Amino acid sequence: MKRSSALGLSAAALGLALVPVPGAPWLALVIATGAALLLEPAVLRRAWTGRTLLVAVLASGVTAAVVAWAGTVPAGLRAGLAMLLRLLVLVVVTTLAARHVDHESWHRGMARLGFQRLGLVCGLALNTMPHLAEAWRDAWIALAVRRRRRRPRWSDLPALAETLLAHAGRLADETAVAAALRGRTELSLAPSPLAGSPQVVAVTGRSGSGKTPAMTRLVETLMAHGVPVFGFLQPPLWCDGNKVGFDIVDVRSGARAPLGRRVAAEHGQHGTPFTFDGAGFDLARQALAAPPRDAVLIVDEIGPVELRGGGHWPAVASAWKRARVRAAVLTVRRQLIPAFLELLGATEVMIVDAEADPDPAATALAALVSVLPAS
Repeated sequence: MKRSSALGLSAAALGLALVPVPGAPWLALVIATGAALLLEPAVLRRAWTGRTLLVAVLASGVTAAVVAWAGTVPAGLRAGLAMLLRLLVLVVVTTLAARHVDHESWHRGMARLGFQRLGLVCGLALNTMPHLAEAWRDAWIALAVRRRRRRPRWSDLPALAETLLAHAGRLADETAVAAALRGRTELSLAPSPLAGSPQVVAVTGRSGSGKTPAMTRLVETLMAHGVPVFGFLQPPLWCDGNKVGFDIVDVRSGARAPLGRRVAAEHGQHGTPFTFDGAGFDLARQALAAPPRDAVLIVDEIGPVELRGGGHWPAVASAWKRARVRAAVLTVRRQLIPAFLELLGATEVMIVDAEADPDPAATALAALVSVLPAS
């Protein structure tokens, strides 16, 4: 309750500070200071540092000088004082928000107002700013050391800006992946839902829960009964109990190619701890090309990258549209199911939990009986 009241007072103070009425900036400063004292008195010490006050005074002085030059000295003094008060309010409110408002709070608040996407973006931007500030500082220091100068020059600003943009792009990619992992696709341009309504079976479960082995048994059973299949499996590679990568296997030809290998987190691609091999994507495209008529589509697996329209998704969408698919069996992580169902646009989806089901392959096969030819 105290937190909500203090943050509400802070928002009111910020709005009041912008009102062009004499006395409003003073009242706004009093309200902002009261909010800080109510929630965390130490915020005032953190906000009103010597450097911050110096910048505020300089900005206010420039404002006063410009207004005095264009009008009168009293008007300039009033404008400068109002600017100083507004800057002090802004510093207190932003410091308080940075310490007590995270992206989940922004998201919940905006969602109540009907601005769900705006809340998600603003909240994540708030959490991203410290990372960008750290990247700027590190790049500044690195340039100073590399050029053997105490401080970089103005001519170094383009290089600093390029570094900052690269970090911003990486953070945006990682943020979109993290959001997709939680079933949210608001931060990415999701591909169009697929047309057509074949029988769809989604095999779900955590990583390492047995989704791929279940898919392998299902493919073997279908092929043994003469049911045409096409698509690919994505068997993981393990070392000392840790997942170190995964390959692609064409279910028709049995051809195998490397797809992903684990690396240090900072060297991963698409916001993941893996680097990806083009040979694996090429084999996946081949596995989905020229599908047999009335076949069962096998895709292992649909992940956050696919939900954003990348990875295997273009090839899967193309095969879905071109082929007269009898049914489709796909693996997907449990937390991605809502976004997956929205993207799929299918009328009927049977979900098989590889963790809870003692024989997920048999359950998936039973779900396909109605669309398979009689044996």
